[in-house]
Amino acid sequence: MKITIEKLITVDESGMPKAPSVRQLLDKDVLSLYSRDNTPDKRRYIAECGVIYYLGDPKSPARQKGLSDAECLKEAIENFNLNSDYKPDDLVLRIVHKYYEQNITKAGVTIENLQRALHLTDLVCNKVLDVLNTKLRSGILEADIPTLMTSIDGVTKRIEDIPKLSKALTQAYENLRDEEESQTARGGVAILSSMDADEDF
Repeated sequence: MKITIEKLITVDESGMPKAPSVRQLLDKDVLSLYSRDNTPDKRRYIAECGVIYYLGDPKSPARQKGLSDAECLKEAIENFNLNSDYKPDDLVLRIVHKYYEQNITKAGVTIENLQRALHLTDLVCNKVLDVLNTKLRSGILEADIPTLMTSIDGVTKRIEDIPKLSKALTQAYENLRDEEESQTARGGVAILSSMDADEDF
């Protein structure tokens, strides 16, 4: 069975965390992660499951924004109140890897790459524009103009690429839906999207 956040963390009627599902506990790494937290409320386990979700699930809020691993981890640390210097150990990273491999699809890989490309393009364009603005405000020499114009042309071209990337991302989502419908038709079982945004965590 796939590792999923819905099965890693469940709560009882009082809101207290319960053990992961039996099938999840058959994974020795999940069992180790759960067993090593001796606190009554399993706060550490829940927080580390949050890290696993943010880093390993293609539909996590962080992954949906095209963030890097480091950026995903930063958001997880903030969201789950971990120490700012928290680093996932080998056990957590093994589960992250398994989670990702079990839940990503071919179309999902394309979506993830396009999301990253959009995120990085946005970061780079904003940085270049900030640098250009600073340079222009500080005064420029006539000799600087050709270099500045080249930089402006370059960042403009990158900005013009954003709608193309967005269109490709829309097409990739359509491909993902087709991929899932094909799997459903072959297996007769509904396949949940591995890349749809999940806001219910």
